Amino acid sequence: MFFLANQVDGEMMAVLNRGTRFGIWITIVWLCCSTQLLAAKNVPQIFLIQNSGWMLPFYDDPNSQLKELVIELVVRVRSYGGDEQVIASFNQSIGDNISPRLHFRGTDNDKVTGAIRSIEPAHKPGRTSYTDTDFQEAIVGAITNYSPGKSCLIWIVTNNKNSPDNSQETVEKNKDFYSFLQTSSDIKRIAAFPLQMRVQSKSNPNFRGSGLMIYAIAYGDPADFLLQQMLAANAPFGRKAARLKPLNAEALTFLPGSIKGNDSIRVNLVANNTLVLSFDAAGKPEVVEIRGQFRNDFYPYDIHNASIGVASAFRGGTEGITAQLSTDKISNIPASGVSDEVTVTVTIPPVPSFWSPEVIFGSGYKVQGILQFQLNDQQLEISKNFVKSMSELFPNDPLPELFVPGESAKRSITTQPLVLQIEYPIWPMFALGGLFLFLIGTPVAAMGVFRREKIYRVSVDGLQKSYGLRPLRQVVIMNGQGSRVGVLKRGIGKPVFILDKGKECSVRLM
Repeated sequence: MFFLANQVDGEMMAVLNRGTRFGIWITIVWLCCSTQLLAAKNVPQIFLIQNSGWMLPFYDDPNSQLKELVIELVVRVRSYGGDEQVIASFNQSIGDNISPRLHFRGTDNDKVTGAIRSIEPAHKPGRTSYTDTDFQEAIVGAITNYSPGKSCLIWIVTNNKNSPDNSQETVEKNKDFYSFLQTSSDIKRIAAFPLQMRVQSKSNPNFRGSGLMIYAIAYGDPADFLLQQMLAANAPFGRKAARLKPLNAEALTFLPGSIKGNDSIRVNLVANNTLVLSFDAAGKPEVVEIRGQFRNDFYPYDIHNASIGVASAFRGGTEGITAQLSTDKISNIPASGVSDEVTVTVTIPPVPSFWSPEVIFGSGYKVQGILQFQLNDQQLEISKNFVKSMSELFPNDPLPELFVPGESAKRSITTQPLVLQIEYPIWPMFALGGLFLFLIGTPVAAMGVFRREKIYRVSVDGLQKSYGLRPLRQVVIMNGQGSRVGVLKRGIGKPVFILDKGKECSVRLM
């Protein structure tokens, strides 16, 4: 039913392919992430629960877990952000029956639960027959009524029956809806979660169901950022979602294995699929050859075939950076599977001396950059295992055919962060610390010396007396009658006695 892909701006990507522009781009992305994180916290989350006649067995089967599922969904995704929850049912508007219909809007958890439990199948006004279903009306109405001019994250709980005006041409209706979503530039991301739920209608034995589909639709960039956080954590159901949009980005992750011919270099994959290369500054290599594999992140699509290239850049427009691949084609990578071994060769830029301020006053030295993998002539095929599972959940439903990738999925750009972490010896820090202590300690020690008073015994005509004297100071010497006879003067070393002019006495320093 749902398949979407964003259009790639060819001119913009041509600009980004220039190394001198990448540094600016990386900085902008880094700044935008902080802004997006704050914006994502204010994204309303809208929950649309289908209640048309097609959903009857999910409501009147006593064993149905539909409402408990929706309640649990709201609880799980609430922790990721969103300033409010909107609970609404949807079918198709007719007469006084308006779709979507608001049941609750706010943050009161108890009222959210009550609103979900109050939803029941809707009848056509003045009739016993149930309403039909219009997905496009529901999504457009939800955005227009509950989040006008603002990004929002829409969750749709449905059995995939899209039948406006009770049309039996569900395949064509789904294709029209698919086209609407595919061409919408405001809808940034769509993920799908097929769930098994077998139900049998109590009032109509011919109505039964095997499963539900929950779709997450990100309208606007803040909602896209919020949804990406959830998907990265395998929320809300603890497993990978089927990605339906975009199919022109985030195709691959390079999984490092080992460094060819150099055991002193370490490579790791950390958070956000960031590649970290660590090595000592003294043994800095000119080139690093990283062996590894590509993981196909286009679940539920197999990458049947594609031409592949790589570009690289580092923050600040660092010159001399290049990256190369050992192959120019990849093929037959199953959904969530890995490719044959490939080698990514990265040149290492010059690194600063360990005496440079950025090293001395920083915690080591890091160079931040990206590897950009470009897939051209991209041929995707929906996973046969996924088709099988969908057929079991939705028998006789043409849904799998609608997952066939369109023209916009012929090319993709994947950006993977790369960090060079250079480790420096610690002895320069000890040397610098010793110099610092010397520069600081010498004046302090000198101050201590000059402030220290030493006691000297002086004999004047046989009468001894003690005098306290600091360096570079002098003290008046008195005779037994209390008359001044001279001064005791001290430099750095031993003091000397200077007799006043005209005085005659016997003075001896003890």
